[in-house]
Amino acid sequence: MLNRFTHAVIACLLPVIFNKAAAQTNNLQKPNIIFILADDMGYGDVSCYNPESKINTPNIDRLAAGGIKFTNAHSASSVCTPSRYAIMTGRYAWRSKMKFGVLWTYDWPLIEQGRLTVGQFLKDNGYNTAIVGKWHLGWNWPIKPGEQIDTNKLGGRSMQQSLARERQIDVSKPLKGGPLACGFDYQFGIDIPSLPPFCFIENGHILGPALTKIDHDDEGTFPGYIQQGWQSDEIMPAFMDKAFNFVKEKAKSDKPFFLYLPLAIPHHPIAPGQKHFGKSKMGRYGDAVEEMDDYVGQLVQLLKQLKIYDNTLIVFTSDNGSIMDAGSFTKNPEWSAAGAGYTVFGHKSNKNFRGIKGDIYEGGHRVPFIAYWPKVIATGKTSDAAISLTDLFATCAGIINKPLPNTAADDSYDILPILKGKKMKQPIRPSIIFHSSNGKFAIEKGDWKYIECNNSGGSLKNTIAKDTVYATPGQLYNIKSDPGEKENLYNKYPLIVKELTTLLTVQKKSGTRYLTGKQ
Repeated sequence: MLNRFTHAVIACLLPVIFNKAAAQTNNLQKPNIIFILADDMGYGDVSCYNPESKINTPNIDRLAAGGIKFTNAHSASSVCTPSRYAIMTGRYAWRSKMKFGVLWTYDWPLIEQGRLTVGQFLKDNGYNTAIVGKWHLGWNWPIKPGEQIDTNKLGGRSMQQSLARERQIDVSKPLKGGPLACGFDYQFGIDIPSLPPFCFIENGHILGPALTKIDHDDEGTFPGYIQQGWQSDEIMPAFMDKAFNFVKEKAKSDKPFFLYLPLAIPHHPIAPGQKHFGKSKMGRYGDAVEEMDDYVGQLVQLLKQLKIYDNTLIVFTSDNGSIMDAGSFTKNPEWSAAGAGYTVFGHKSNKNFRGIKGDIYEGGHRVPFIAYWPKVIATGKTSDAAISLTDLFATCAGIINKPLPNTAADDSYDILPILKGKKMKQPIRPSIIFHSSNGKFAIEKGDWKYIECNNSGGSLKNTIAKDTVYATPGQLYNIKSDPGEKENLYNKYPLIVKELTTLLTVQKKSGTRYLTGKQ
């Protein structure tokens, strides 16, 4: 017979056991989330979006066939850093100190100290979190004794200014203020693929021997500190090896995981592995995209092997439109400023949308967006709902059924009802704001898009990508009937111009989520 002491012990332990079991069950019901972010990949670079594509992406296409494909998805900005800031924080980057452009090499963090990120939010709600890939949101770089840097100012863009700042940095010391300060348990990757330091960084520590050599990388971009033996074609395999290891390890945990996977393809340096050379009909650019597609397929297979496939949400998208319709501005003759994807290969990276990376036109910010979640999302769905990459944060909150703090994710909306196939009487997003590399704004509401400048708002121009300067102070397009933005209707519909101008002004002053009352 059990004595009184044994009964008392069991009585004390039972609540603990049941509470732990309940917590594990609750965590297991939460999906794993993998957010794959291509770099400078256009809407037309994915074959399921572009039947005439010279690039074959069967694995990404299978995600679309097995889930939902969005045809009206947008990055918050048409360039890298502000787009990534918006993904991480759920707010437009122009609400921060960054009013135009991108962070450069050896710049300080753009995400403000204390700003809640989607990584921290999920970590606080029981997730293992990791980022594997390109960060491009700044670090607290260690400054050498005796040197002074105004960390509130962005670094110079010229080669001389970059090298001058590099001489002030002590790369032998750990880097702080990066992903680990933004809610990620683990980090592996690079800062910016085309700028120094050319090395891998893991949890804020530069890997390998001390950085002492200053040289160009193998694509001939900006010179700076470079790891001995650095090869750009080893970036993608290293990323995916770490990503696979993280998934394998966390599949054993009783906690779900969030893997932010911002890849460096097809941003230059364009360096596909030898195995993929010549596989596409779009040169090295297409070969690199097909290499990425191959890895996406391997990731899906791994999820199946680990038996976590059904309850893992995979999102595949891009940080902005492609630059390849104007050449890549590298020393690679195949992608010089004198040659472009369409001119050389007959491929339209941004499909039939006007503009390129950096522009306020659709080609700068309309991106592929595919969501795949076998347990929840019905197969073969397509949605023309207008969504933004800022919506990741609120959608994650909706998925785990946790309210968003009032001080976070100012411009993020929960698109989970669309993922679940619910019929919407009203758009989840009443409007979207876009931002160009030169800091110009546009706003889309319903069928209409208003642009507040009389040109592209972009800076990446050459003899191929010419800009049109209109006589009107702004531009207005019916984006439904004229998605290519060919007919400027600014003078024809002054009332619509006034309405959208007023709406843009109001939303600049306050988070859009607060204005609509969608908390």
